[in-house]
Amino acid sequence: MKKMIPGKYRYADAHDIYKLLGLKTSKLPAEGMPEQMIHGVRVYVRPLTCPVEQSGWNGRHMRRNWQGLRVMAVCECGQHLAVGRLHQHRCEKKGRKR
Repeated sequence: MKKMIPGKYRYADAHDIYKLLGLKTSKLPAEGMPEQMIHGVRVYVRPLTCPVEQSGWNGRHMRRNWQGLRVMAVCECGQHLAVGRLHQHRCEKKGRKR
């Protein structure tokens, strides 16, 4: 059976995830959050900005995470995906389709 993060209705939405992460407000910390287990799923929060190597330049630039996908889950197959898309994910683990 797939591992899901249950929410108030069916799957966990943003408000449920904020509570499960232990946040008092609906704002994610800019520096991100380390990985933690929530209902058997490894979940972490990406930082708002992340360092990126730019080709042809020796320094490091900071760029904004424009996708808005910051709350990430790690599937049993090892793939990192947004928590909100976890219920749509299909993976193969040990030769079985899930």
